[in-house]
Amino acid sequence: MKRVHALIVICIMLVACVSTGVDVKPEQLSNFMLGFSTLDDVTAQLGTPTSQATLRNGSTILIYSFATSKPHPESFIPFIGPLFSGGEIRSSTVLFEFDENGVLSSQRRTTSSGVSGWSVLPPSALP
Repeated sequence: MKRVHALIVICIMLVACVSTGVDVKPEQLSNFMLGFSTLDDVTAQLGTPTSQATLRNGSTILIYSFATSKPHPESFIPFIGPLFSGGEIRSSTVLFEFDENGVLSSQRRTTSSGVSGWSVLPPSALP
């Protein structure tokens, strides 16, 4: 019986949070200077981008996307959990544009967050 309980706990822990992509923090963006940092500088610090494109004028765009989802704690209550399914959703996209020489010419970061489903807990109590 203890094995069954352990298996249930492990399954809950595995589905508790789902993330994908590269999460570029605002403080990481301050490491890159317009007109000075290069494409190689960015990829060395942040890793492989989610997407990359080379435009006709020779400029290059790197896109780093990230998304994460955390379910409401009520989702794990047996039998009634599905009534409260949903959770917190957060995403960010960072776009770097480089000129034809591979020098950083612009950078932008956008974020969004939201909540789906129902929750009986007040927003301040959610993780």
